[in-house]
Amino acid sequence: MSVALGAILVVEPDSGKAFANIGGPDATQRVERADFLASGPLTCVEILGRSVVERTIERFVKADVEAIVVHVQADAVGLLPSFRSSFDNVDIRVSDDVWTGVGQALQEFSGKGIDYAFVCRVNAYMEADLIDLFQFHRQTRQTVTRASDGEGFLDLWISACNEPAQAMFSDPETAPRTGKDGGWPMTYFVKEYVNRLAHPRDLRRLVGDAFRRRCEVVPVGREIRPGVWVDDGVQIDKRARIVAPAYLGCKSIIREDTLITRFSNIESFSYVDYGTVIEDSSILTNTYVGIWLDMCHAVVQGNQLLNLAHNVSLEIADPSLIRANLAVKKEAKGSLAMIGCA
Repeated sequence: MSVALGAILVVEPDSGKAFANIGGPDATQRVERADFLASGPLTCVEILGRSVVERTIERFVKADVEAIVVHVQADAVGLLPSFRSSFDNVDIRVSDDVWTGVGQALQEFSGKGIDYAFVCRVNAYMEADLIDLFQFHRQTRQTVTRASDGEGFLDLWISACNEPAQAMFSDPETAPRTGKDGGWPMTYFVKEYVNRLAHPRDLRRLVGDAFRRRCEVVPVGREIRPGVWVDDGVQIDKRARIVAPAYLGCKSIIREDTLITRFSNIESFSYVDYGTVIEDSSILTNTYVGIWLDMCHAVVQGNQLLNLAHNVSLEIADPSLIRANLAVKKEAKGSLAMIGCA
């Protein structure tokens, strides 16, 4: 007998938000991730062409989940990225109280004949075996089963859609809202890849792990030569050098005498100007990087730069160095090769 499954995803502006010591416990400078990235939680940031929110939805779709509800906190609506794929069974809802919405969604699922649902606060990238998690839950006969890994609890649950579960997720004192560990008699251990994305350093690790094929993240676009991925509409000058592994996002522009190398990703609508070196760095969506710069071990978003090697976070006032690329109006000049233009 087949069982219909549902899934409820929660997207909050402060999902997983925490202060992190850069460079270890002895570091004196502390950077708050949500303040560093104006685009919000790292799960809403485009990584190799897609956000973790979209990749999480895709995992539930591939697990044959019948209905997916995405509850977005009202003040996080502007942070939710556009999806590259279309999903027929995904319902996106905006709410001031997303966890009350989770309880309501469980009630709706129950009325539709869906007996079990996954609940996921999207604050990490996880490759948990969802079907195995469901089977474990049925065998243990718990109302709710929470996932964990070697570092502790994960914000991934499998739940019955009955009234006790509805009350558990709606109650502001329970673990989904507070992160408290109590009340979970048995957890499911996730042995697959997990990246909590608690800090931009974790974003860089996810990019490197994807290039090394240590996880299932696949860059969006096509591999024009081993280890070099480009998305639609990329413009690469003939005098630019792209050294594998590297990724160039949709409609990004790479000017002459630039060098993109060593596990770097240039995300969509970004512009790397003349003579600049991008090494072991992430240039996030809609970012302009000026001429003759040397970007190493960094994450850059608009006019914000985080150097991971030197534990320095900067907001650059000079727009000729770095800035949001949305302000760039000039057309590209010179000899450019356009790759896969849509």
